[in-house]
Amino acid sequence: MRTYSLAFALCAATLSTSAFAQATGSNTIRMVDWWSPKTGWEMASDDAFVGSRSGCYESLARIGFDNTLQPALATSWTQTAPTTWEFTLRDNVKFQDGLPLNAESAANALNNLLKAAMPARAFSPKVIKSVEAVGDKVVKITTLEPSVLLPLQMASPATSILSPSAYKDGKINPINACTGPFVITEVDPTRATVKRNDNYWGGKPTLDGAEIRFISDANTRATQIRTGETDIARLIPPWIVSKLKSTPGVKLEAVNAPRTTMLLMNNKKAPFDNIKVRQAVQAAIDNAGLAAAVYEGAVQPAVGPFVSTDPWAPKDMKPAFDVKKAKSLLDEAGVKPGALKVSLLAYSNKTELKDVAAVIQEMLKNVGIQVDIKVAEYNAIEPDMMSGNYDMALMSRGYLTDAAEPASYLNADYKCKGAFNISQYCTPEMDAKLAAIYATPEPEKRLPMYADIAKKVQSEALTVFLIHETSYDAYSTKVKNFKSHPLNYYVLTPSLSLN
Repeated sequence: MRTYSLAFALCAATLSTSAFAQATGSNTIRMVDWWSPKTGWEMASDDAFVGSRSGCYESLARIGFDNTLQPALATSWTQTAPTTWEFTLRDNVKFQDGLPLNAESAANALNNLLKAAMPARAFSPKVIKSVEAVGDKVVKITTLEPSVLLPLQMASPATSILSPSAYKDGKINPINACTGPFVITEVDPTRATVKRNDNYWGGKPTLDGAEIRFISDANTRATQIRTGETDIARLIPPWIVSKLKSTPGVKLEAVNAPRTTMLLMNNKKAPFDNIKVRQAVQAAIDNAGLAAAVYEGAVQPAVGPFVSTDPWAPKDMKPAFDVKKAKSLLDEAGVKPGALKVSLLAYSNKTELKDVAAVIQEMLKNVGIQVDIKVAEYNAIEPDMMSGNYDMALMSRGYLTDAAEPASYLNADYKCKGAFNISQYCTPEMDAKLAAIYATPEPEKRLPMYADIAKKVQSEALTVFLIHETSYDAYSTKVKNFKSHPLNYYVLTPSLSLN
């Protein structure tokens, strides 16, 4: 188990809301989010998303609220060779510590990411060969293999550019080190405060600042928006939404995020190195029953990794649930009823996963598989998952988290040397399929290639996909210009305001 500590401000005293408003100005907003910085702001972790949603972090490119790729700290990019891209930086951008953004500082940020103990999935040494400054305004990035998708990866919060002052002794401190519309001023495990960046390159933000409280329990987040203790409550599960719909002064916006709750299996380790055992587990799990039992039917049961309406989703896959078939597959694999005992990891950061684990335990018991459940904080179990020291694990995984197409997700999770290959899956055939996607410049030609891989992952039960997630953002009617981002990248934007 790795032990982390925040690089700064852990002893900061918690301000009351009124004291915070007095310190930053009356035009302040309150928000509750589900994830707190836990890894010292490692870019490979969800801490990077906290920095982005706080209005501090920015990358060379961005994904707009319409899910399109847009310029950000870079105004343009050009593929100069199959493995080389050049990004031209925006003029007159300064970090919040006053230092100018230039090619050298941008390359420094990205090279620090490459040297990190756990590089980001979207930008790791398994994908990137080098980053260098070309003059004052151009950043040259060289990939190990031909890639037409690098600009999409450069929009991930994991590739955010911070001032050279943020990187010291292998740690990251984002205070006064971002380029975004808001400056992080304080942070501790329960809350953070930000103030307006008056020198923001995109124009002066409307808000004076914000207070962000980190509350993992979804019921508590819902209660705070219902009672008026907060102005924005993020990621309200669908089974709580009904309690909010009739609350005066509260609005709801659906977050149809491309995110799937899945059951990972260690493909390299017995018994899950046997395809029949994996397929038996897949056939034993009633996704629709799980959705009804845990999510009150408010989510879509998954058949494969992608939502059926996605342009890259196969159109002819059917649910695998079949208890009789599951028992037959175990018999074919030589597994006697009651003889197979496996462990299942679940993380407490997502409250519902404990219940999902219990339902799966019962479903697998019905086919003679005994399951021992271990629930802990995600950071406590991630090292075992990454190293392959596990049997099964639950995971809530966004398939567009690292880029606005699923190539980065598939490459990280199913390539032999993928940066997030928790399944421990490796075949030359899959590596070739993934390489072909990265070498195909026409988006429409990539769609059937994604569908082909999705079929393979589903048919071979490399992973058991459980449900496609749906959640909601709730906000006060006093909040203006709020909009849920399709990838959950941004919340505190320059135009966000409060009546």
